[in-house]
Amino acid sequence: MAYYGNVPWHGLGTQVPKGVAATEMIRAAGLDWTVQLRQARGASRINRKGEFSRYEVVRMPRKDTKDSEVLLGVVSRRYKPLQNAEAFNFFDAIVSDKKAYFETAGALGDGERIWVMARMPESMEIVRGDDCFRYLLLSNTHSGEGSVIVKFTCVRVVCQNTLMLAMKDGQKAYHVRHSKQMQFKLDELAEFLAITQEIFSEAEKSFRNLAAVEMIKDRLDEYFEAVLPRSEAQQKSGERPRKWAVIQKIFESQPDLQLSGVRGTLWAAYNAITRFEDYKCPLQEEQPDQRLERTWFGGSAETKLKALDQALALAKGWN
Repeated sequence: MAYYGNVPWHGLGTQVPKGVAATEMIRAAGLDWTVQLRQARGASRINRKGEFSRYEVVRMPRKDTKDSEVLLGVVSRRYKPLQNAEAFNFFDAIVSDKKAYFETAGALGDGERIWVMARMPESMEIVRGDDCFRYLLLSNTHSGEGSVIVKFTCVRVVCQNTLMLAMKDGQKAYHVRHSKQMQFKLDELAEFLAITQEIFSEAEKSFRNLAAVEMIKDRLDEYFEAVLPRSEAQQKSGERPRKWAVIQKIFESQPDLQLSGVRGTLWAAYNAITRFEDYKCPLQEEQPDQRLERTWFGGSAETKLKALDQALALAKGWN
């Protein structure tokens, strides 16, 4: 892992100066290994070109290390690997223009997914004393599950909740077109920056709208039902799920949700669900990289997007 700024809570990783390029960040994180494609076990030759029906994606040892080869996935013959050192070069123009800088980089699992978190210089103030930093989460996979993507996230300073955002057309990430150079063309760069600005501007307005909605009467349960619906049996019996009780306790007692302008609002309720997904769910133990996979790319990321969508929909009728 590599990081800029304060040492992470786990004390691991290599510190880098502000404004390093993508290749330097990847190298500092120890992710400067390459992948190779090999005939998969049991795969058959399918044409005169000597191509096989399936290939293994193998992580190769770095030079002068004790690394071992690692199987990352099995893919079709159409899959074209993109090396870690090249995957995020498209972002260098944004870093050099000081519109963002790489803050952390790491891998999930054995390297099936590589990620880099880039922070933008501006922050947004939702209510007094409640700021959110703007981040772009870049990732690339070696398992055949997708291309390079950019996710839009905000992090609340007071609690470190990660708030997931969607694009205006409902897409959950910006897909970077693969090319040999992996560099943005000028028109693509302008398009990406315009999309980024629009998403964060809309998010700031939306968050402030949520902070203006009071959770009076039965609104909290109505919100929970919209995001985390009860089973048919629970609805018939009137039972409140255990998960609702845990989130309500967060809503009513978590210190950062008791701030003036936050307490008792839809903004607090939304953040209670987000905090639950980031830190309380699942209740069983999990490794740090499993938690990141779940909260950034998995089921919890989906729930957090749904929580925001439903909060905004309900706010229209409650205002």
